[in-house]
Amino acid sequence: MATPELLLDLFLTFVRLGLTGFGGTNLAEMERLLVGQRGWIDARTFANGFALGQLMPGPNLLAVTHYGLVIAGGWGAAAATIGFYGPTAVLSAAAALLWKRHSAHPWSLTFRDALLPFGGGVMLAGVLVLGQTSIHSWAAAALAAITFVILRRSRLNSALVVVGAAVVGALIGL
Repeated sequence: MATPELLLDLFLTFVRLGLTGFGGTNLAEMERLLVGQRGWIDARTFANGFALGQLMPGPNLLAVTHYGLVIAGGWGAAAATIGFYGPTAVLSAAAALLWKRHSAHPWSLTFRDALLPFGGGVMLAGVLVLGQTSIHSWAAAALAAITFVILRRSRLNSALVVVGAAVVGALIGL
């Protein structure tokens, strides 16, 4: 049974993660906190939760609900989900209103352009974290590379490609 202290800690941890991430770009920090610093889950559970979140419809990091569930049951799932999405939803609504009001100003385009390299770097960090956790053989590396090429060069539905890669991975014993 999850204690109120654990639920509060879980909630506040996910508030912080939600407020410091942009479109799922804080995977490296999430892995550092949940796996390394807190020890709430192991690296495999982290990677599996992320993969599960990618298959689910909705937000990219729906995996936070899975992490909360694994850490502290149903109440943990609620604490993690509300903590991660609640404050950011309020801030996003406020930012959208401000952006709409000030989008014609030259500084707004400069600001947006300045964020692009930051977002790319943080996304790369997330890819590296997931790669270190999930790719342990040449076969896994080859499957990841082939999947990347298919996703990059085709117009196939990404969910179908991911499911196909999972089936191939299961068949070859990854």
